[in-house]
Amino acid sequence: MLRLRIGTAAVALTVAASVALPLHAASAAPPDPSNGQVQGLQAKAAGLAQQIASDTERVQVAGEQFDQANATLQLAQHALAKLKRQLAENHVAVTVAATKVRNAAVAAYVLGVGASAQFGAVLTKNIADSGTVSTYAGFVTNTLHLDVVGLQAARAKLQSSEQADAVQVQRAATAAAQAQQASAAATAAQGAAKQALSQVKGNIAQLIAEQEAAAAARAAAAARAAAARQAKAAAEERAQQAATIAQEVAASGGATAASAANAASSSAAASVGLPSLSSSGSSGGGNAAVAAAESYLGVPYVWGGASSSGMDCSGLTMVAWASAGVSLIHSAEYQYDQSAPVSLNALEPGDLLFYYFPNDGAGSVTHVAMYVGQGPYGANTIIQAPQTGQTVSYAPMYYIGFVGAGRPSSSASNAQ
Repeated sequence: MLRLRIGTAAVALTVAASVALPLHAASAAPPDPSNGQVQGLQAKAAGLAQQIASDTERVQVAGEQFDQANATLQLAQHALAKLKRQLAENHVAVTVAATKVRNAAVAAYVLGVGASAQFGAVLTKNIADSGTVSTYAGFVTNTLHLDVVGLQAARAKLQSSEQADAVQVQRAATAAAQAQQASAAATAAQGAAKQALSQVKGNIAQLIAEQEAAAAARAAAAARAAAARQAKAAAEERAQQAATIAQEVAASGGATAASAANAASSSAAASVGLPSLSSSGSSGGGNAAVAAAESYLGVPYVWGGASSSGMDCSGLTMVAWASAGVSLIHSAEYQYDQSAPVSLNALEPGDLLFYYFPNDGAGSVTHVAMYVGQGPYGANTIIQAPQTGQTVSYAPMYYIGFVGAGRPSSSASNAQ
């Protein structure tokens, strides 16, 4: 009776240990990024958008001011050029008139007409320097005199206008340059604000993506933890039932303590999906597949890999069973279809264990591992290529996401 209780307790401890590891692994979840970061970046983005709108308005106003100043400058330059042409024309006319006056004065002097001192002054001075209008009254005609005086007045007026227009042109040019600088500054500010806004939007998108990933990870972790708790509770319940059955058998005298313990062990193992510790047969093909899989221990996980440079889960099982003469498709879902169903209490080395994890894809089967049997984790040792960042390695048998077990064979693979 004492040995029966010890055997039952050992079964219960084995069951508890088999479900404790997945539960512990499922408890970790990544932290959730603070919503305050997103809100702060969103507020910054709103401020930058408002600044861009203001800068855009400044660019438009500065552009209009530049266009207006440029037009004013062009008009002033045109007027100045016109005045310069008029001044040049009048200068020619004054020169011609002055020549006529000199010629008249010379003629009058030669012919002996009076006022010779005045004629001499005319011959040696410019018209502007030779005195008042009365200087010419005695020896030029009235018409010539009036022309000279009018030309002198026009020339003086043009020179004054030229100076005034030159000042206006300079002011217009200064205004145009200032408007151009304002437009350039507003455009630069607008570009800087747009670049900052783009960066802030990128940060917001990244934080939101991190929040969504963290939420998905927490949900997956919660689901795994719930499944582990359910498996643990079922194992404890079945172990208690097995202990009760064993006690009843022993009390009835229908079995020895050793056979009752074996019955309890088989009952508890079957209730939670564990292979029976008393099962022992194995096929030569399965042993060859296990040996081939073990030759890839330490090879890094590479999605789509099927060689010593990299392996994924279905690549490992495909290559391993190929060494036993069984051809499998490089897909966990297709390998499930190619394998003959096997109950968990009848597992043999080389049998395949199929799983479904939502994060791995939309198929009904997303992962496959190989049952080893006796190994580093006792009689429940498996070998697998787990995921990116890990290597081909042994692991204890687990049941979260478990779909079923299968045994590849030449006939099964060909039937598919």
